[in-house]
This record gives sequence, C-alpha cells and structure tokens, in this order.
Amino acid sequence: MTTMEDKIKRLTTENEQLVQRWINKMNEEAEKMNEATQFYESALEQARSTIDKQKLSKKQLKDDQSSGKTPNMPNYPLTRIVPPEKASKKVNAHDTEIHCIAVSSTGSIFATGGADKKVRLFDAKTGHSLHSLSGALQTITSIAFNITDDLVLGTCTDNATRLWSLSTHRLKQTLTGHIGKVYAAKFTADSKKVLSGSHDRTLKVWDLQKGYNIRTIFTFSSCNDLCLMDPDGQTVISGHLDNTIRLWDTCSGTGIKELTGIHNGQITSVCMSPDGVSLLSSSRDNTLKIIDVRTYEVLKSFQADSYKNGVNWARSTFSPDGRYVAAGSADGAVYIWNTRTGNLEKTVADHSSVVCGVAWNPSGEHLYSAEKNKIVCIYDTSKDARSR
Repeated sequence: MTTMEDKIKRLTTENEQLVQRWINKMNEEAEKMNEATQFYESALEQARSTIDKQKLSKKQLKDDQSSGKTPNMPNYPLTRIVPPEKASKKVNAHDTEIHCIAVSSTGSIFATGGADKKVRLFDAKTGHSLHSLSGALQTITSIAFNITDDLVLGTCTDNATRLWSLSTHRLKQTLTGHIGKVYAAKFTADSKKVLSGSHDRTLKVWDLQKGYNIRTIFTFSSCNDLCLMDPDGQTVISGHLDNTIRLWDTCSGTGIKELTGIHNGQITSVCMSPDGVSLLSSSRDNTLKIIDVRTYEVLKSFQADSYKNGVNWARSTFSPDGRYVAAGSADGAVYIWNTRTGNLEKTVADHSSVVCGVAWNPSGEHLYSAEKNKIVCIYDTSKDARSR
C-alpha cells in the first residue's frame, strides 16, 4: 500500500514538473513572439519615419527650388557672379604645402589645411590671418564647416577626423576608428553627425553626441572624396580610386548605385549643385562632369587642352548660382566653365604650382584657390563690386 502511494506521489510530482516545463516553454515562445513583434513594429516605425523624412525632404527641395533657395546652405542674397580677371589678393597661408581649402557656411572666413598639421583661418574678404588650429598629428587632407559656423572639422593622414570649436579655437573632439588615411568628411545639417571617407575603403557615420562610430560602410575602393546628397546625410555620394562614383543609403549601409564608365581616371572630388539635383565630379582623366542624380545621366562634360588635374585630392566647385564650375590645374591656373553651354569661360593663371583646391564664397563675391606651394589667391567674382 505504501509502495502504491509513493508511486502516485512520484507520478504527481513528475506530472507537475512536466506541466511547469510546458508552461515555461510557452512563456519563452511568447517572449520570442513579443520580441519579434516589437522588432517588426520598430522597423515599421523606422521605415515610416524614413518615408516621412524623404517626403519632407522632397517637399522642402521643391519649396527651396521654387523660392530660389539652396537645400544645403542658408538662403543668402547672391551677388551677380562673373568669372574673375585676375587675383585681387594673394595670401601666404602656410609655411609648408597646402592640401585643402574651404569656405565657412556663412562666408565670413575661409580655412586651409596642409602638411604643417594645422587648420588656418582667414578673413574671407581681406585674407588676414585669424587663428591657427592645432592638434592633428599629420597632414590635414580636407576641411568642412558646419552650417552654423561654430564647428570646423579636418581629416588627417593620421587616420583621424578632428573637430574644433570656432568660439574657443580649441580641439573639441577626435574621431578615431579608420585604419587608413581619412581623405574627406562632412557634417549633416543638424551638426549631430559626421560622415567620413578613408583610404581603408570604408565610409563611417559618427554620432557626435555619443562620440563614436555608429555605422561602417565597406566601399570596395579607397575613397578620395564624399558629399551629402541630402542635408540629413541619409544618402551619401563617394568618389573612388577605382574611377567609380557610388551612392549609399547610410541608414541601412547598402549601396544604391554604382556609376562606372563616366571617368577613366580616379575620382578626386564630388560636390552637389546648389539646386541639389546634380553632381559635379572631377577626375585624374582631366575632365569634370555634371551628372543628374535622378537619372544618373551625364549632362555636361568639361575639359580644356591645357587643363590637367594635378593631385589625387584636387577639389572643384560650383558657383553659388550654379552657372559656373571652377577647378585648379597642374599648370597653376584656375579654369572656369559655363554650366549651361559647357564652354570654357575664363582661365586665370596666378599660381606657380599645382592648384589643389578651389572654393566659392556662398555670397558669390569671391572665389578662392589654393596651390600646393603655400599660396592662396582671392578673386573678385562680383559684378556689382566691380561696377562700384
């Protein structure tokens, strides 16, 4: 009798344990389902948010185009822009080679960077030296300002990108993670992120509030330059050593489009037009192209018998009104083409060595060119100023 009772108790206990294990298993499955549902809802919400942003961005672009504004910078009253006759000022900017030049978003200052490991700031009208920003360990390869002109960044051959405060002129942040030279970087419009491109064949997205890299995109080839197709940096365009231009979705990290066969040499620069619908590319094949980013068709091609792209990091630019493109040449001249006709409008030869970069003031009043051999030229491109 006792044996039978023991068996019943044992069976009852085992049955309770089986029931409990079954309940635990069902709870685990339910938790997995809840996690999957939460993930799906989160992804759906993110997709909706992305679509809303795209719609808003497209609407803003249409509104900006209809009102004459540019999507990538504040709406400044533009002067009547004309190609320059000669340099109005020459500035001895560095004690060693210059590698890059950029103008601030408000047009009040321009900056240069070079082999002396410094970013140097100058008054945009007079060319007077303002400040020197230190902290880099090797050559500065590119410079960019944020849209409010309170931060400036410099990429460097020491594999890092650095941010300086323009109010204190002190180093504020160093972004490390690339394993190769960093050749280009840009702020998003809200100044919360930076996108960088490197010789290590990657693009990186940096969250400045968190202070670290939040996405790495493998690009198959060394990146010489990049630009943002939209102000929030959702789509980035990169130019590469393998002659290819690539478009990327930075949210997913996936490629959107590869543009091959447009150039026969490595891409040295890419920049968006003021109206945000076309891309200017420069290449060591000694041509510049304007590409419609909606259809990927080449709209215009620019070249000249004596024009030669002299360095792998040479930067070209649109004028703020989109009527001209400018590029520096190995012969020390700056070449300016008409974007409507494709014709060469002007050649100004004020440098003695290869011109590594040009930048236009957002007001349209001045064009700046930097030669590798330490000199920056300032050109008057305002028809109104010349008539005074």
